[in-house]
Amino acid sequence: MTYLFINIGNFHPVLVHLPIGIIIFAFILEIYQRIRPKENIGGVIKLAIGFGVLSALASIGTGLLLESNGAYDEELLFRHKWMAISLTVVTVILFFAKNSKQKFLATLYFPLFIAANIMLTLAGHWGGSMTHGEDFLTKETSSKSKAIEDIDQALVYNDVVQPIFDAKCVSCHNPKKAEGNLLLTSQTEILAGGDTGSILDSSDLGKPLLAHRMVLPLEDEEHMPPKGKVQLTPNEIDLIHWWLANENCFDCITSDLERSKKNQAYLNDLEEDTSTRAVLAKNLEPASEAWLANLNNSGIPTYPLKEESPLYIVNLANKMDLTEGLFDMLEEYGENIVEMNLGRSNFSDSLSRVLPKFENLTKLQLQNTRITDKTLAEVKKLEKLESLNLYGTAITDVALDDIKSLSALTDLYLWQTEITNETLATALVDNSTLTVHAIDSDIFEATELMPPTIITDSYFVKDELKVEMSYPFNDTQMFYTLDGSIPDTTATLYKSPIILTNTTILKAITFKEGWGQSDVVAANFKKRTIDYDKITLNKPPHEKYTAKGAKTLIDLDRGSRNFVDGKWLGYEGTHFNATIAFEETKEISSVSIGALSGPSDYIFYPVGFNILISNDGSNFKTWHSVKLPEQKPSSEIMMDFFDVEFKKTSAKYVRVEVKSILKNPPWHQNPGAKSWVFIDEIVIN
Repeated sequence: MTYLFINIGNFHPVLVHLPIGIIIFAFILEIYQRIRPKENIGGVIKLAIGFGVLSALASIGTGLLLESNGAYDEELLFRHKWMAISLTVVTVILFFAKNSKQKFLATLYFPLFIAANIMLTLAGHWGGSMTHGEDFLTKETSSKSKAIEDIDQALVYNDVVQPIFDAKCVSCHNPKKAEGNLLLTSQTEILAGGDTGSILDSSDLGKPLLAHRMVLPLEDEEHMPPKGKVQLTPNEIDLIHWWLANENCFDCITSDLERSKKNQAYLNDLEEDTSTRAVLAKNLEPASEAWLANLNNSGIPTYPLKEESPLYIVNLANKMDLTEGLFDMLEEYGENIVEMNLGRSNFSDSLSRVLPKFENLTKLQLQNTRITDKTLAEVKKLEKLESLNLYGTAITDVALDDIKSLSALTDLYLWQTEITNETLATALVDNSTLTVHAIDSDIFEATELMPPTIITDSYFVKDELKVEMSYPFNDTQMFYTLDGSIPDTTATLYKSPIILTNTTILKAITFKEGWGQSDVVAANFKKRTIDYDKITLNKPPHEKYTAKGAKTLIDLDRGSRNFVDGKWLGYEGTHFNATIAFEETKEISSVSIGALSGPSDYIFYPVGFNILISNDGSNFKTWHSVKLPEQKPSSEIMMDFFDVEFKKTSAKYVRVEVKSILKNPPWHQNPGAKSWVFIDEIVIN
């Protein structure tokens, strides 16, 4: 019989919602009748109140049976029970008062109906507080848990385990509602255990009771959390098992305990990036596609920090035509711009007043510009600035006061400026978080040389093209080759700009006596002998990577190693196909296709090419095909031109088919998933 009572009592959470809905519905009908008295719905209202009385009585009956398990806070239970009983009594009075001819009941009816709704709200609130925790209806929904910035220094119990209990267990095991007399709100209460003993005890089951109940089948009555509650995730179960296996320590940090790769992966998921950029990314919406397209079409390369990020990088390096109007175009989404490269441009003191408009800049590159100390007066207004490159500028010791005011600054580049080492050391001695990259060539210690920087306006040769190379320090030498061979110190010594007139693979190194030579830097320059401006994409690219459409392939503007820079056409799980139309029939003997490889992002070089020709634009024949081997395992990001050379022929239309690998190769971390092919330029000679 007790078992029957317990099960009937368990229907209380189901039945309790009936009087709430019915009484509120009846009250709405009452309001409606008072607004439109001609509507004769008095009988319907009384019927609704009657059902409200019956459902309230059923709720009270099951509630009285349920209270006997003793799992609820006595004060809340007292309030909830007697408010519900009072509500039921008032509802009975309402039933008899409706349409009553007695003046007293008729006068009392509507005020009593209002009171019933207030009582209903209070009873519901206290009932919810018993079930879901105090202040259930009014508490904030956002989590107050502390963000874990460094998981290796996190407290295992306080930062990892207790937040899981708070989210999934405490609603039933708190001082206001203690199922099984077990509390999970503190170390003391957890150690005290409940009716079945300590949840950390492993004497009877061979493992702690907590570990046992978490993995029971969901239908099992002892499974925790019970069916109908939000369940623990596999990650959370693994972390609790890990904590229990390490003697459920309450004062250890994660780095104190041995961790499997799976444990570490789950722990890493808990770490929250609280960096400036991460916080900005959470609070900002992405810029409009129209804005980005307008900037890129205007020669202002702007691209996301990473895929689907609302933060952007603006690259204005080497541009000698910067104006305030250009920066005005950027201002619409200025708060989304976190990085700006103005190096080697005509940026100067007169333009520096635009900088404070981009208040969220965290990285600013001003190397090799004509700025002076005046610009630093504007730079110091960038409170979030973390990296500042002033290499090769005319700033002096005077600028150090402004630099010191940049409290977020962590990296400062001061090579070849007018700032003296003595003043620098004194001015910034108190800033332990700032790394100053101010290298004097006189105090170099032997280390690895960096390759030279190749400077050019284009990677395409029409008649001739000037290419320069640079290195920060004058006591080094640069050697280069133009035939694709690996340079050494017997190669050509760089002394003046290189003039290119044909397709060329430039490779260069830096050399310094006693240091050896640097790694090789390479650049592929393409001769373009045939001009054309009519090109059609026979297959549209993926909507995320449309760049300028077909014009991307003939704009003579190479993409970068950042595939979201707005200069690549991306195709997922399909091949590329485009048709070029000449004004008149041309003799052709080669097609060069620019492509990108980034296996970590599922991007792979093409595995083949088909060149088709036609004189009418309708009937094409395959003129040449090339099949390439699949890429070897690599995670390196690369870009290259693929030259398809063939016997000279005449054609007015040329169709270029680029074969994608279509799916990630077996050696990839996600084999078989759809892969991408990225194309940026097609050159026909």
